[in-house]
Amino acid sequence: MWMPILIGLLALLAYEMVWRIEPAERGVVMRFGKYVDTLLPGPHIRLPRPFEEVIKINVQQIRPFTVDATMPTGDENIVDVEMAVQYRIKDVKNYLFLNADPDATVNRAAESAIRDIIGQSTLDFVITEGRAQIAADATTLIQSILDNYKSGIEITSVSMQPAKPPEQVKAAFDDAIKARED
Repeated sequence: MWMPILIGLLALLAYEMVWRIEPAERGVVMRFGKYVDTLLPGPHIRLPRPFEEVIKINVQQIRPFTVDATMPTGDENIVDVEMAVQYRIKDVKNYLFLNADPDATVNRAAESAIRDIIGQSTLDFVITEGRAQIAADATTLIQSILDNYKSGIEITSVSMQPAKPPEQVKAAFDDAIKARED
């Protein structure tokens, strides 16, 4: 009579103790709510709940967002810039525990870096041939900012959409281009 119950409890205990971490994941081990270890892919045996909990985080998932802002250039013009930024998690411990809102941190770092780069560039450079250079510089600067914050995030790509003058000044900008061509 007690044997099926005992076997069931042992099976439940074994189920609670064995964790399988997939190749795209890392497992963060929490013992009584405190970080203990990061598990690499493969099977692992840990203490059962409520003693330990394993949080699985996908580290290969690419997380995209866009930065769309109107900002001044170095030659005191205004330009609308849109950049697509993609990132993934490179250090789960830092990602989970050293930043209150990692996604907002990435967004703010990206906007700050882009404003810095655009603020040092001329309008002609931003609108014409400078897109690739600005994107490359932005990638380096965003990653540097995130590394200083110990965010645990890796920027995988930054691509800049064609920049344009804001709608409010587009007519004046077109007139300036026509005057320059004449």
